[in-house]
Amino acid sequence: MDILPARGESTWSSGESAMDSDRIKILFIIDYFHRTGGTEKHLAQLIAGLPAELFHCSVVAFDLGKNPLLDGLRMRGVPIINLPVGREYVPNAAVQAWRLSTLMRSDKYDIVQTFHQKADSYGAVIAWLSGVKHLVSSKRDTGQLRRPWHVFLNRRLRSMFERVIVVGDAVAAAVMANDRIDPVRIVKIYNGVDTVRFSPPAAADALEARRSLGFAPQDFVIGMVAGFRPEKCYDVFFDGLSKALGRIPSLKALAVGAGPLLDHFRGVCTRGPLRDKVTFAGDTADVERYLWAMDVGCLVSGNEGFSNAVLEKMAVGLPMIVTAVGGNTEAVVHGESGFVILPFDAEAFCEALVAIHADPAKCAAMGHRSRQLVEERFSLDWMCAQHAQLYLSLCDPARVANDRLRARGQ
Repeated sequence: MDILPARGESTWSSGESAMDSDRIKILFIIDYFHRTGGTEKHLAQLIAGLPAELFHCSVVAFDLGKNPLLDGLRMRGVPIINLPVGREYVPNAAVQAWRLSTLMRSDKYDIVQTFHQKADSYGAVIAWLSGVKHLVSSKRDTGQLRRPWHVFLNRRLRSMFERVIVVGDAVAAAVMANDRIDPVRIVKIYNGVDTVRFSPPAAADALEARRSLGFAPQDFVIGMVAGFRPEKCYDVFFDGLSKALGRIPSLKALAVGAGPLLDHFRGVCTRGPLRDKVTFAGDTADVERYLWAMDVGCLVSGNEGFSNAVLEKMAVGLPMIVTAVGGNTEAVVHGESGFVILPFDAEAFCEALVAIHADPAKCAAMGHRSRQLVEERFSLDWMCAQHAQLYLSLCDPARVANDRLRARGQ
């Protein structure tokens, strides 16, 4: 199969080998893949972590752009297909639907898994009409940004999905309430983080990371990794920092991410009390050195599913300050690995920062506990194993039963 068909190209061949015919074939459909966001990173890590001898994976993206995550998948031989659907109710959508159905019928996928709204509706209907055996949805947020007609549509289409993967209890509750999904079909699999790549830095590495970004050893660096979009609440982040500045003179901030509000907040910080206190790093795939430069990791958003960025900060051993939305309360243990505060509360954010800064020993203990929790509950290996178990249970339940029997006998 061509790795990236040109726009408008409508034919391709799968090039299926004998080895492919023995593997479970999975087609992942995602609305967009043009940045290094949480869902994109999750999907890339999942595909890379599934055993190649058991699974053959392909990706269809309705909106595709240059992305280092895609480059990594291509190097693994994963087919990446761009179907530029655009709006679902124009003639082009019918053309792309025919292309997608042709792909599904010719390559005979065992499982189609969907990410985001368009994939969950337009993509899922095509998969169902094309006779795909097993249809799975991956729900990664609480749906607060969905429009009413999305909720209406999801309720009408819910019976098509054999399983719905959720990333946490908060997402499961939202899916049951909003989409009215039968709890029997819901499977909870937490996000996972690469605990080798994301690990606590040596003291020399941390100092070098800080130096390279212009921070002094004595600076107290607060960091947030999130896109500059309204739901990430950078206004709360910078307001809380401004309030804490008088009580933490060494305070500095590191904001990692890009988005439509980036220039706005650059201007806000230039004109206000945080002038010369904030480093804007932009979007980056090499996030580790930015995390190594931080003393505290934050995510003060108003809407989350289960944040990869939180897990990455925890994995490098940072104490955390997060808002009580989505899976944040399942990842961060209040008082042990950080503080969980109410959303939209800059004053609470300020007080949490001051409390951590005032007690270096507690700060270090919280960072240690963060790392410990990741190793116990949120490793990438565990996440991939849980997905593999689900896929096998759908396509090869006898094998799963035999594996369980062998495990009990050991």
